[in-house]
Order: sequence, then structure tokens, then C-alpha cells
Amino acid sequence: MPPPRPSRYDSWVLEVIDAVTCILMYPFLQITSLGASHCVLITADNASLPYHILRCLVMGPISLVLAFVFAPLVFIGYVLWVLLNKFADVQPFYYVSPSCQQPSVYKEGSECASKFTFCSANVLLSSKIVECINNVRCGSGRVHKIARGLLQQDPSLNDSRNLHPPTKRENIVQSKLPEVDVIILQEVLERSRAKQLIKYFESKYPYCIYDVSVHSMTTNLCAVGSGLFLASRYPVLEATFHPFTYKTHYGIFVCYGILLTKLDLGILTENSEAVRGVGYVTNIHTQAYQGKEQVLKHQLEEVRQRVKSYISNTHNPQNEVVVFSVIGGDFNCDNMSPGDAGTQDLPLWDEYKDPCRECAGTDKPWTVGTEHRQRRLHDPVLEKPEIFRDILLDDVQRRIFMLDANIKEQTLELMWVNPKPGPSGMVEAIKEGGRRRIDHLILRNGDMVKPTAFWFSTVIGGLSDHMPVALTVERKL
Repeated sequence: MPPPRPSRYDSWVLEVIDAVTCILMYPFLQITSLGASHCVLITADNASLPYHILRCLVMGPISLVLAFVFAPLVFIGYVLWVLLNKFADVQPFYYVSPSCQQPSVYKEGSECASKFTFCSANVLLSSKIVECINNVRCGSGRVHKIARGLLQQDPSLNDSRNLHPPTKRENIVQSKLPEVDVIILQEVLERSRAKQLIKYFESKYPYCIYDVSVHSMTTNLCAVGSGLFLASRYPVLEATFHPFTYKTHYGIFVCYGILLTKLDLGILTENSEAVRGVGYVTNIHTQAYQGKEQVLKHQLEEVRQRVKSYISNTHNPQNEVVVFSVIGGDFNCDNMSPGDAGTQDLPLWDEYKDPCRECAGTDKPWTVGTEHRQRRLHDPVLEKPEIFRDILLDDVQRRIFMLDANIKEQTLELMWVNPKPGPSGMVEAIKEGGRRRIDHLILRNGDMVKPTAFWFSTVIGGLSDHMPVALTVERKL
């Protein structure tokens, strides 16, 4: 498989056609999203109810009229977009790598490091209406704040081996991130937002993959992409993307799937011979709110099979050695909730080690949840990472801001549910309290590395409805 090319297309003519489709569809999509967002009241909105109703009654009809004006253009653009993706040779992502003017931090032929750190975060960078429905603040300024938060990295944390017993929650939950080698993000759903992130990341993470999707009438009706994003200090040797074959409900419009990458880690000495060290990083986003159907079970099994096949097909044992295979992302299931029991004993968990997992149905006692209670996203305390960290360490306060790991069924009600009070009528500490952990970083068993540190980080509190997680692995002696 050849290394990834910079563009989705192999011809500048196709690039021009792509740009034309964007120009034709952009006005309608943005006006419709903006108009609809005026009818959604987020908890951070200080507008009075009469003003909100007036805004909805005025801006709604105005946006509807403007959208109607641009409707013919969006129809032409969509048809052109469908034809482009059907007949062109399309790579399912864009790949950014250093130019001569922007040298890479990675040097060709350098020695393979002994330690690697990964971070995963769902950041929800989407159209305004989707952000409003999820009770997230809108605006391009949020991209800057998210990037700044993710880049608030403390190198001293990398010296911590906080998974060594006795493991303590106060060492695991931090207000910053360690120095990270590879960042994987989910729900970067707009190309323009991805380009903004790359501008912030480029000095530290010169290798980026964005706008990941296979657009077709069978995968997503040529509608919404996967939102998967990767930023790496190491060059990407190969990459591919597979949409999930099994989806349901609104999932037919979204290209949920699996981004698989192979990274060049440098030179290793094996049995007195120099070989290339390579690492595999997989970024996934499974479907949420699938109801009673076992969508996640099918999707996670497909992840296991796709990763195994990808490594088998791309690894050259003659001159390469696999240092690690890491899978991360928004799994949309936790290891404790009874409603997720069907995903807790899959073969994936036998082949990959989750440092936070004790066994099927039980997490390590020091873990915390990563899925916010969305109605509390705009509480001022979340904007102060140190204070939010202290909240997560408290078994009662944590329940107020993070979902409990006692979910019986994934429904849209989870977006607005409050913690259930105890017999006293007050919120009390419970075993599952504030511990719905759906963002994962897991490591393949039997590779050259072992997990030595794990973090839950409050660096982007209030900016997303998920909390970032980070994992450090070290080469075995």
C-alpha cells in the first residue's frame, strides 16, 4: 500500500469540483443550521424566555426564506458531490505532512523512543445546530480554546508511572495532559474546523489526518463524515478507513467507522540488526443512542477484525518490528452499566488490555467517568481545571457533573438526566457514581510495550461533553 497522498483526489480538476460543491452547498447548510440554532436554548444562554421566543419567531422564518432561495444551489451541489464520490479515485482523508519551510520534529533514521504517550478526546466540532442540541457553546473561538487546552501539557507527568501499585485516583486525575506523541479526536465534523486545529497543532504535530470518510449512498447517503482526526509527531507510513457495516436509525446519515494508521517510529536494533519500528494507532467512533439493538457489539467486533487484518496486510516482518498497536476513541459504552453488558465480554478485551478495567462489568476503583451530564456543561467550575479535578475526586460531587455507570438503555434522555437522589433525598455516593467511562485507550497484548501510566484530564472542561484520556506505554526491558 503506498503512503498517503496529501489530497483526497489525484487530480487538481477533482479538487476544483470538490470546491465547487462546497461553494454551492455552504450557504444553504449554514443558514439552515444558524436558523435552527436560534430555536434551541442552551443552558449558557442568558436570554429571557420572551426574547428567545421572539428570536425563534423572527430568525426562524427569515432563515427559512433564505434557505429556500439557496435550495436550487444545494441540490445541484449535492448531485455533483454524489457523482464526484462515485466515479473519482478518492482517498478517504486528507494528509498533512511537513513542507521544506516547516521541518518535522521527527528525523529520518532516528532511534526509536522507549516511551510513547497517546491522548483521545471527543471534541464535538460540528455545525451550530448540532452543537446547540448537545448544549455546547458555539463559535470558532471554541476551536482555539480546545486546541490550547490539549496543548497544555506537563512533561513532568511523563515521569509518573501511576499505574504501579498502589494506584491512587489523585495521581490519575489531572488538570493537564502529559507530553503527548499522538492525539486522536472524534467529532471534528467540519473540514474548516479541522484546518483550524491543524494550524494550532502544526509546530508540535506536523503529521495530521482529517476529513476522514467514505461518502456513498450506502455508507452515509453522502452526508456526514466520520469526524475522526489524528495528529502525530511521527510520520504516517500507511492509512486507511473502513465505515462500519452495521448501523441503525440516524446512523445511516453518518459515516461512523475505523481509521487505521501505521506510524514510522524510527530505528530499532534487533539481534544486532537495524530494523524499522512501527506502531499502529486506530481511532474509532461508534454509534450512540442505538436503543435496544446490539449495534455496538457488532461494531466493536468489526474493529477487532479490521485491525487484525490491517496489521497482517501491512506489516513487513523482514525489516519491520511492531512496537505497539493502540485502539482509542469514543466507544459509546462503558464496562459497568448493565445496558452495555453485551459489549463487556467481547474477544476484543482478551486481545487488548484496558488499564482501567478489572474484568467484565468491573472497573478499577480509581477510574472516573468521561461522559458529562450535558445540562451541567456550562457550570463555571468546569472552566477551572484545578477545581474540576477536585470535583472528580469527590464521590458525591462527581455524580453531579458526570453520568453514572448504571445505564440500562442508551436513549436521548441521557443528555438531560440528573443524578438520582438516595434515601435521604440528597445525592449520595454510590459505586457507579460519575463513572460512565466511554472514552478508551487500549493496548494489544504481547507487543513490545506495556502500559505504565493513565490519565483523565480536565483541560477542556466545559468545552465538550467528553473528558480527554491519555495513556503512556513503555518498551519492556
